[in-house]
Amino acid sequence: MAKRPYADRGITVPYLSAWRATRGHSQVELATRADLSISTVARSEQGGKVSLPNAVKLARALGVSVNDLQRTDPLGIVQEQPEEEEQP
Repeated sequence: MAKRPYADRGITVPYLSAWRATRGHSQVELATRADLSISTVARSEQGGKVSLPNAVKLARALGVSVNDLQRTDPLGIVQEQPEEEEQP
């Protein structure tokens, strides 16, 4: 498999799948709305990096910000952070 140039660049959008589901879109519908390939949507949902321009397309197609795709669970479920132990 040929390595894509700049494959290590880009951002992850961990909440893409959740936002897509809340909007009621399939991967095919989101890809069409964002003018991207289905494989780009699928790769992004599986934790692969996406270019910033493509992240913007995905966010616009869902009516949210790129920041939402990166940091905001649309269901409002907050994952607890492990508590740090106090140093004596």
